[in-house]
Amino acid sequence: MALEFLRRDDALKDHQLIGEGHFGTEAPCVIYEKRPVRDPSGGAVEGLYSAWITLNNPAQYNS
Repeated sequence: MALEFLRRDDALKDHQLIGEGHFGTEAPCVIYEKRPVRDPSGGAVEGLYSAWITLNNPAQYNS
């Protein structure tokens, strides 16, 4: 199937949807944490993290 009818856009895209002003520790904000992944013995695995995202908005019950 030929797709020549579609216009190709090779420009770089900015995927930063929101600014840093929405992240922080004081409500209302989004809290982003990188926590280390732990192995079965409880030790942190070097270079491996899980992302924890928390909505800090008590006026709307954190939703």
